[in-house]
Amino acid sequence: MKWILMALFLVVLQFWTHEQVLNLEMETVVYHRIVNAMVLASQDAVEDEIPSSTANGEPIFDQAAATQTFRTTLANNLGLDTNTLQPLPNSTFHVAPHIVDEEFYDWSNTTFPYHYVNGTYGMNETLDAPSMVVVVQFTMPSYAANVQPFTITVPMVQSYAGS
Repeated sequence: MKWILMALFLVVLQFWTHEQVLNLEMETVVYHRIVNAMVLASQDAVEDEIPSSTANGEPIFDQAAATQTFRTTLANNLGLDTNTLQPLPNSTFHVAPHIVDEEFYDWSNTTFPYHYVNGTYGMNETLDAPSMVVVVQFTMPSYAANVQPFTITVPMVQSYAGS
């Protein structure tokens, strides 16, 4: 009887360990998806500038268009609704991300180089060109029963690359 209980304990331990490892791996995959989607979305967004401003070499962002482009690209890459950012069916996420902060630094409000510091999110960047700063909170899903979903905050700085 003692050996049956020990074997049963080891089987349960093996499945529990496997579940924890699977959860950690899925969290890593989801985190990389988030970072990649943020990079793509911010790269797309900084290309939305006022055309007449680029003619004189001092691009100014079309902030409304850039914001919409960011949201659309982020939604398309993460399986979210493009209007509300709510997760679509079969999405990895169960909670909509929240855009905490979005700032634009261009020739209309800044001279370059510009030293940007945001201690709240640990950002300390020198901006050499017009740039977008965006901070988004995501609720990471959990694939293990004993691990609660948690929130991560992802800051991103993307500069205008020009054409």
